[in-house]
Amino acid sequence: MKSTNREKLERQGYCIVRSLFDQSMIEKIGQWCDKALENVSENHRILFKAQGCRIDISDYPDFSEIIGHEALAALFDELDLGGHVFNSGSIISKPPSNPSLYWHQDWWGWDEPLSYTDRIPQVNMMIYLAPTSPDNGCLRVIPGSHRQKHPIHEIPVAYGSLSRVENPDHPLYQSWEGEAAIAVQPGDVVVKDARLLHSAYANTSNQDRTLLSLNFNPNFSALPAGMQARIKSIFMRAWEFDGASVPNDLLMSRWSDQQREKIEHLFPACADGVPPLNFNFSPDLDLLNGAGHF
Repeated sequence: MKSTNREKLERQGYCIVRSLFDQSMIEKIGQWCDKALENVSENHRILFKAQGCRIDISDYPDFSEIIGHEALAALFDELDLGGHVFNSGSIISKPPSNPSLYWHQDWWGWDEPLSYTDRIPQVNMMIYLAPTSPDNGCLRVIPGSHRQKHPIHEIPVAYGSLSRVENPDHPLYQSWEGEAAIAVQPGDVVVKDARLLHSAYANTSNQDRTLLSLNFNPNFSALPAGMQARIKSIFMRAWEFDGASVPNDLLMSRWSDQQREKIEHLFPACADGVPPLNFNFSPDLDLLNGAGHF
């Protein structure tokens, strides 16, 4: 029998798990995030103005404790998303007076027919460190858009320009009919199907809004070989998209034994020599019918 959260994840494209982590764990994650945020350059802030900043946690081995945390493992079991691997994670922090994040979805595998089925190819675990609301830049989503066409899908996404907020009047920064604001408390986790259209409101408060974003691929061993190869390349920070390569800095596979052994069972492993699935962040709208249309 499916859990209530699993049913919501399938129907809405997301679910909210309240108080998954206690205050002590949230404080610990906050300390790790603060340490990483000290290293954010002004140029990074310019390139990721819409997000606030986006820091790859591969450079910070302390996060092994949360990636492999027993509470997350139990949540994967509850959601029937076992056999999962980890592919990437980021610290996302919107500073005060920061603009809206543009509407988008995170899934890159639309060339693979599996992406148009009810199979969940990737989930994003968003762990919040402070209360959120529309005033301080909380998440907003279009429920059901992981499986249904929406007018937002028809608007081209120029990621670089939108991240830099070169045109604040662009429709992808605006509110849309049917959007839902996701307000949470510290310790809450939003589980999001990577195909779900989402954004974030502007942070009009006087405090940072920080979260930890972790990406996992359930039932990895049953995914097509090309998709497995792409997931491994993301994990190894060995990919290029839209002309922008990811710096191959610290790899989790090279973390110290103490840190690596906590999460090594979550590392993606697949056959060598298989060409990775091409990146495609744009679904075929004729195939994206799922439960119907908006």
